[in-house]
Amino acid sequence: MSRLAILANVHLLTETQNGIKELFDSSIEFPEDDSQPTEQALIERTGDAEIVLISPGTTIASSYLEACPHVKYIGICGTAKENVDQEALASRNIVLTNVSDYGDEPAAEFIFMQLESLARGMGQYQWKEYPTELMGKTIGIVGLGALGQAIARLALAYKMNVLYYSRTRKPDWEQQGLQYKEKADLLSSSNVIIVSTPSNLQALDNNDFSHIKPNSVLVQASMGNCLDRDAFIKWIGENNNFAVFDYSAGSESYDAYKDLPNVVFPKIVAGHTQETKLRLGDKVIENLKQFLNQSH
Repeated sequence: MSRLAILANVHLLTETQNGIKELFDSSIEFPEDDSQPTEQALIERTGDAEIVLISPGTTIASSYLEACPHVKYIGICGTAKENVDQEALASRNIVLTNVSDYGDEPAAEFIFMQLESLARGMGQYQWKEYPTELMGKTIGIVGLGALGQAIARLALAYKMNVLYYSRTRKPDWEQQGLQYKEKADLLSSSNVIIVSTPSNLQALDNNDFSHIKPNSVLVQASMGNCLDRDAFIKWIGENNNFAVFDYSAGSESYDAYKDLPNVVFPKIVAGHTQETKLRLGDKVIENLKQFLNQSH
């Protein structure tokens, strides 16, 4: 039987963990520490395992693969692949799988819950002097992948003016009412700005922040550090601006931003719901079964 190792906290429900143990070994350990392990810890946890599961935040470098020559399959318990050296995997014929389309809608729900709270003054802060509506406001979405599209659907339902910036134009979304803008124009035209780019990709730098108009709301929907940190800290202290994060931005961002004025940063991962984890778990097990069936 192939040996499986879990290299990081993959946030799977107990029933999913039990399903994985049925496929492999009941003695498999599931780490519970949210901090990302060092490469040495990854190597030690892997041992002679052929199959490993990681979180989207786990870094898999060529040096790890050199130290773990038995690895044949890496399963990401999430969507983002940016932290994995995919060329190194391909050169070693290692199979890489991930899970998509499982948590975008609840993440979008969370974002609009926070925007409503800010607009109506139901939380710690109120956006404007009097409670205000989202309808009619202009929202700019930077990155129109699956998450950006989930956000766009809700924004259209709220009857907001929806702008977007993406590496590629999306004609089907433009037919539904979205308007494409270059990033600088989007930033200067929007009341609410959503960053929904791939994880750990710096979407806004110091120059970008200079284009944002006063009394705007910035929402980071992306995972990891997607903002120029110094530029953001300067921006949030000016012009009565507001910002919304969730814990998928990472512990470093949480520690850096959570106590800043006008920042809403609950220690909650926006896309993590009971239903999300069920969908994630089902797809993780399905990916494992497909690999096992193909390798025997």
